Parts: sequence; structure tokens; C-alpha cells
Amino acid sequence: MLAITTVEWLFGLLVLIVFTNRYVFGSLLRVADNRTVPTFNRDPEEWPSVAIVVPVFCEGESVLQTAASFAALDYPRDKLQIVFVDDVSTDDTYEHLQEACRLYPWMKLIQNTHNMGKRLGIKNAVQDVDTDLVMSVDSDVIVDSNVVRELARHMYSTGADAVGGCVFVSNADETWLTRMQAVKYWIGYQFLKNVENAYSHVMCLSGCLTLYKREAMLAVDKDVESRTFLGDEVKYGEDRFLTRKIVERGYKTRLCFTARCFTKAPTNMGAYLNQQLRWRRSNMIDLITAIPHLNKFNIFVLIHYLSMGTLLFFYPLFLLAKTMEMQFVMPMIGHAVLVTVFAICYELNKHTLPEFSQTSGLWFLVMAAVFPVVYLTMTPLGMFTLGTTSWETRGGKKSDNAGIASAGPIDLAALGAKEDTQGAAA
Repeated sequence: MLAITTVEWLFGLLVLIVFTNRYVFGSLLRVADNRTVPTFNRDPEEWPSVAIVVPVFCEGESVLQTAASFAALDYPRDKLQIVFVDDVSTDDTYEHLQEACRLYPWMKLIQNTHNMGKRLGIKNAVQDVDTDLVMSVDSDVIVDSNVVRELARHMYSTGADAVGGCVFVSNADETWLTRMQAVKYWIGYQFLKNVENAYSHVMCLSGCLTLYKREAMLAVDKDVESRTFLGDEVKYGEDRFLTRKIVERGYKTRLCFTARCFTKAPTNMGAYLNQQLRWRRSNMIDLITAIPHLNKFNIFVLIHYLSMGTLLFFYPLFLLAKTMEMQFVMPMIGHAVLVTVFAICYELNKHTLPEFSQTSGLWFLVMAAVFPVVYLTMTPLGMFTLGTTSWETRGGKKSDNAGIASAGPIDLAALGAKEDTQGAAA
């Protein structure tokens, strides 16, 4: 009983710290930070050259939609390069990429000599381009037409060295699982990075949409070249690893709320659990390998970072203790209260998203049951499988992309239209 009491006490303390940082302190910092207001950003005197690098592995015909969204970008064409990097896909992805390059001859296609993972694919592409900036975009992502301008403006206005955009779900209303995740993604980008953003010290900029100064990428080239854990090469969590290395070098990292992209969320529980497992492995390895470099982090971000990382390990212990006491329903009740508040916030602001990215906030209530179960199972499993070398999101399947179905036809004109209410949600 004493051990359980200790676990519960530590869990309560961690929850208090995390909740205060994320939702109270973070929100206050965001309100006080005028850099998050769209009107703060101003055009540079001359638009910098940008290379968009897109690592691809077994995405099938969905890459055609991605290429079409790049063709609709509102950015000087003479300042823009598009580079697809095929990591020796085992399905028909390469043929679809060739078709994309035939449709848009100014786009470039590279195929790796062997499967080397996302990290090295981007690294090699950065070495080949000679642009001022490099933008990383995932191969299943659709981007707003103004996204490069918004990221470049924010970088120029804030003096940041890497700027990430917000990621939302493109197949929001496909299944109950995508509906839940659509709300979760929105909440994540509205609340979870505000403390880090206030200090220009964001610890994870999504590989779905991030703009880097090329000099910052080259500065961490040797770090990216070889990434191992306990002797095994690690190919997952590349975006988190890259961002942390950039932060450790003293570069500024920020999130731009007016730059948006849309990605396909897992449509079935198998694909969703696979995603959650990868993310937990990534978080664990990031925390462990960051320990020698903690002195390089901003003190307020460090407190937030360590409390979140510690909670990752303690939460399953707390859930296990409650299960042993036959009180597992209690964490679910606590989550139900919290997710209800977030569901209301989403409902009040979802009109700022395109229609295909909207759903009912009520679906987020499912998280009250899903979140504790996933933590209780996926976190321990992640600890015992840290040595896996897999990087692919889809598992290389050809027909259904391992349960990630296409979002269907997307209105590129709607994607490119900048909603006047975007700033209100941010």
C-alpha cells in the first residue's frame, strides 16, 4: 500500500506541474506573446529561396495530391524547388512520383540507392540543394497555398532558425477514430507547445511541415548522420531528434499558427496503436539521450520537458495501481471532465478549419477511455521495443496503406483560401 501511495503522490505532483505549464502558464504566455498574432509577421525585403524536401515510402497515388498542393503554392516560382526522395518504395509509389514530375516538370525526383530511412534521405537532399531554406513535408500531407510565405514571414519576423506549422487531419469524418484524432490534433497545436514557443525553444517541430535555415541543418549534419540507441540504428522519431539537436546547438525554434497542413489520420485501431507505439518509443529515447545536454535547454522549457518525460513513465504505474485496487474507472472520470472542456473549445473554434478537417467535438469524449488504455499498454510495450529499426508509417503495404485510407478528393481552392478567422483560433 505504501508503494501505491508513493506512486499516486508522485503522479499527482507531475500532473499538477504538467497541467499548470501546458494549460495555464502556457496559455498566459501565448496571450502575452505578440509574435503569435498574424499581423506581427512582415514580408522580408527579398523572399528567400526554398527547397521543399519530401521523403516518400510506400504512399501510392496519394503523392499526386501532395504534388498538386505544391503546384498551387503562392510563392515565387523562381525561388522554389520541390524534391521528392523515394526511399526505395516496394509498391507503385515511384511510378506515381514519376507521373507527378511529368505533370509538373519543375519538380525533382530522387530515388535512394537503398532503403536508408527518413533521416538520411533528408540529410542527403539538403547536401544537394543550394537554397537559403529547406522545408520538410511528409508525403501524405496537403498544404495550404500560403504556407511557405507564412513560415518564411514568421522566420524573418522572429529571427527563428526553424519554424514549424500546425498539422490537422484531412480525413476527419471518415471513422470514429479519425473524428477523435481530428479534435486531438487541434488541441495539440493550440495548447501543448505554448511554453516552448514563448521562449523560441520548441522541442519537436513536426516533419509534416517545418521550414529550416539550411545552415542550421548543416550544423547538425554529423548528428543526423548516425543515430543509434544501445547499438541499434533508430529510424523513428526523426523530427523530434532533429529539432532537439538544432536546439542544443543554440538555434531558435518556433511554431507558426498561421501555417497549416493536413495529414491522414489512422482509420483503424491497429494503425493507430502502431502510431502511438512509435511516438512513445520516440519520446522515451529522446528523454534518455537528452540527459547529457539538459544544460543547453531554457530553464522553463527544461522543467516542462522533464515533467512531461517523467509523467510518461509514471502514468502507467498509476493506472496499474488503480487497476489493482479495482478503481480503473476513476482515471477515466478525470479524463472525461478534461476532454469535455476541450471538446467545447474545439466546437467553438472548428469553423476556422476547412470543412473536410472538421468533425463533432463530441467524438473527443472517446479519449476518456482510449487514452488510459493506450498508456497502460503502449508505454510498457514501447519500453521493451526501443531497439526496433523501423521508420515507415504505413508498413509498406500497397493497397490500403496499412489502414490509412485516402481522404478522398480535396478542394485545393479551399485549402488555399486563407480564412479571416484563422487568427481568432490561434
